[in-house]
Amino acid sequence: MATFMCLKRNWEAFDVTAGNRRDTFIPIGWYEVERIKNPFDFEGCWLVIKGTLIGASEGSWRQWINDGEIDWENYEVVITDTLPEGVVLSTL
Repeated sequence: MATFMCLKRNWEAFDVTAGNRRDTFIPIGWYEVERIKNPFDFEGCWLVIKGTLIGASEGSWRQWINDGEIDWENYEVVITDTLPEGVVLSTL
């Protein structure tokens, strides 16, 4: 099943290609993401932009989801299993 993520602001995430950890810029937009094993062998999965190793821990992304108590406004991250109608995926 596909997973999609909407970033409502530009985010810095990690690029862990070849075992390095480098800060990488991800522009505002909708992305297809995939879960991978934590590249640093900690508990939990990472969500990375599909086809890359650019992302962060799933927990890190999920802390920015509006939960009804806190409205993150333009910091909000949306994670969903369905892409809203009419949305075009962004690319890096």
